[in-house]
Amino acid sequence: MRKPLRQVTLKLLVLAVASHSLAAGILLLLVPLWTLKLVGWDYTGHAFWPSQAGLFLALLGVAYASAIRLQALIWFLILSKASAFVFLLSSVVWLDTPKVVVAMAFGDGLMGLSVALALWKQTRAVDSA
Repeated sequence: MRKPLRQVTLKLLVLAVASHSLAAGILLLLVPLWTLKLVGWDYTGHAFWPSQAGLFLALLGVAYASAIRLQALIWFLILSKASAFVFLLSSVVWLDTPKVVVAMAFGDGLMGLSVALALWKQTRAVDSA
């Protein structure tokens, strides 16, 4: 039996978000200074902090991928992306952060919103069936 398109769409979105976080995390973990330079962040500090952020981002990617099987984790993904959106935009307003952080904020926000909308559509379709 084929899965409904809404269910496949949600899983593909979750997989895309998980892949993005995992790839960004691995890059930050393995080549932190190069990765920051690639996105336009002129960072001159020690590589430890971006590497640590990369580890946590990679772990988030694994948790997001787990949401494909454990649907309750989708809410973790949505909350995580909403928190990232607020944190990153706040950082631009109140801290001295590169302007690329605005794009990162909106990227995270769009990922979270896309997954939330796909979840809502899937839930609505199940409720009406």
